[in-house]
Amino acid sequence: MRGRTQRLVLRDSGPRRLICVPFAGGSARSFTRLARELGEDWSVVAVQPPPPPGGHGRPPRPGDPEPLALTALAEDYLRVLDGDLRGPGLLLGHSLGAAVAHEMARLRGEDWPPDLRVVLSAPPAIGASATLLELTDHQLLYTARQRGILPELPVPDDFAVRMLLPDFRRDLAVLRDGWHPAPVPASLALLGGTEDEACPPGTLTALAEQVGADSCGLVPGGHLYVVDRAAESAAALRAIDSGQSLLSPEAWRRASRRPA
Repeated sequence: MRGRTQRLVLRDSGPRRLICVPFAGGSARSFTRLARELGEDWSVVAVQPPPPPGGHGRPPRPGDPEPLALTALAEDYLRVLDGDLRGPGLLLGHSLGAAVAHEMARLRGEDWPPDLRVVLSAPPAIGASATLLELTDHQLLYTARQRGILPELPVPDDFAVRMLLPDFRRDLAVLRDGWHPAPVPASLALLGGTEDEACPPGTLTALAEQVGADSCGLVPGGHLYVVDRAAESAAALRAIDSGQSLLSPEAWRRASRRPA
């Protein structure tokens, strides 16, 4: 039997609204520091993905239900967050969460609130999850750490393989068939990390054109900058919300071609 998806209120103090969709291996509480850095003008809600069968850290067994595919997970999040999906504010999806947030906006269509902007943060490369899922556990652990997709934790590799990778693999399986970047009936902004190896800054230009984003921005740090650089991430989100000028896709393209 599949566990229930939940919503978690991280901050309830202001009229601006931030709704967070987590990354592979992440949880609603991954955004706790970000919520704290945003300040008193903001209320912050995050969605907690459904727990795996048998609890976290347990390897899959025959008869376990398959992980929800992208569209089914987006539908589940739309149901759980139905009362929260209104402006003024932002829907922030990071990494895997960016693909899910994009799918949520696609599914809601023209009923998407006009004052709820969608921020695709460190969006996943097409086909990246399928490639990672082909790796052995130790290969996956090494690659994920090298790219900064999983945080460096002071635990032995065998413990990480046993306790972290089962959930991480289930999250990656959401995008086994990829996702389809395309314009949606919502205002989109892209964010990336200056040192993100999984989603390098140069890839955001092409993706911005594919999804019809109207601005791009960078936050200092690697792939998990929303966790590791919460203050800078909060500043970028406040800028997006207030309409301050991040780079347009065309300006981003010119800047990326500028010689160092």
